[in-house]
Amino acid sequence: MRRILSGNRPTGKLHIGHLFGVLQNWKRLQYEYESFFEVADWHALTTNYKKTDELQQNIVDMVIDWLVVGIDPEQATIFVQSDVKEHAELHLLFSMIVTVSRLLRNPTLKEYIKEVSPTELTTTKRKSFDKFAARVIDIFMDEFEGIERRENFIEWKSILKQKLKEVFLKEMKEHGLEEEEELTYGHLVSYGYLGYPVLQASDILVYRASHVPIGADQLPHLEITREIARRFNHLYGEVFPIPEPILTEFAKVPGIDGRKMSKSYGNTILISEDPETLKEKVMSSYTDPQKIRKNDPGHPEGCPIFAYHKIFHSESADEAEINCKKGLLGCVEHKKFVAEKMIEFLEPYRAKRSELEQDRNKVVEILKEGAQKARVEAEKTLELVREHMKLWG
Repeated sequence: MRRILSGNRPTGKLHIGHLFGVLQNWKRLQYEYESFFEVADWHALTTNYKKTDELQQNIVDMVIDWLVVGIDPEQATIFVQSDVKEHAELHLLFSMIVTVSRLLRNPTLKEYIKEVSPTELTTTKRKSFDKFAARVIDIFMDEFEGIERRENFIEWKSILKQKLKEVFLKEMKEHGLEEEEELTYGHLVSYGYLGYPVLQASDILVYRASHVPIGADQLPHLEITREIARRFNHLYGEVFPIPEPILTEFAKVPGIDGRKMSKSYGNTILISEDPETLKEKVMSSYTDPQKIRKNDPGHPEGCPIFAYHKIFHSESADEAEINCKKGLLGCVEHKKFVAEKMIEFLEPYRAKRSELEQDRNKVVEILKEGAQKARVEAEKTLELVREHMKLWG
């Protein structure tokens, strides 16, 4: 059985980095494999659990982009993760056979910790706060010995200590610190974030997917899934295939500032970008600082506009590169040309989105039907899991 599982967190409308980095690959694979494409809404909560107001809207907006670029619900099963509760059950069962130390070696966790500022990583355990509170009072009393002659002094001192301790504990609770915290950054990592690779494994294995389309940089993430599958099969008998990667060379689409295209950087061009906004973004994009005058030689290898040129009008890219390096192609002229080609290329997607936005109920129905199909396969897997684990019922 050749079956794939892939998915995205629902972040709303998608940008051209998603189009050329993921969606065009899905479009091709859906005709080569039995395909399951998941809206990973539970995964979105691992980092954005406080921001759920726009979650449902983001799901619909993202799936519309999937549909307009050619992900076909007749060819692939498109569904929302939380509509298939078997994901959660398998996640729970897998969590029993994965150690915390293994999850702490997850590359994504390490990257997340590196991004956190050093001041946030410096925490104090509750016991340290308790000792500190008591010490502050002792110092205060040593400085003002005369106060010890006050009536009921011992009782007063005890009450004061308790009040100060309560203040510290309240502060600690608000900051998520725990009494027996083992990790200096533990208050920054939720239980869900630490265990998300286990949920990811359940997403893949609940459909007994044989392959997972990923980039080479994601191989360490897939390896956790492969380890869980092997360990389960060793403990309880063969249920899961060991999923193999489908390594894909994704197109590198830089943001308009030259960095990786990301909503967090505010440097994206949406698939559904209206022509005027797209043109404004392209015209204001990063310009080669060494090309001061029009006739100065350019450096196309580091230019986002040249990257867009190669993607959206590859047939003229070689000529543009030569002219740029010779100083025969000005940046303004080049930007105008590329913007026109991008607008032309994306126009059919904008037209399809406009139609679907008028009938969002159709999108919801597609997701409901997809969830029903997904649930059938997920239930089959959970029946096998319960049988092999000799669980109740």
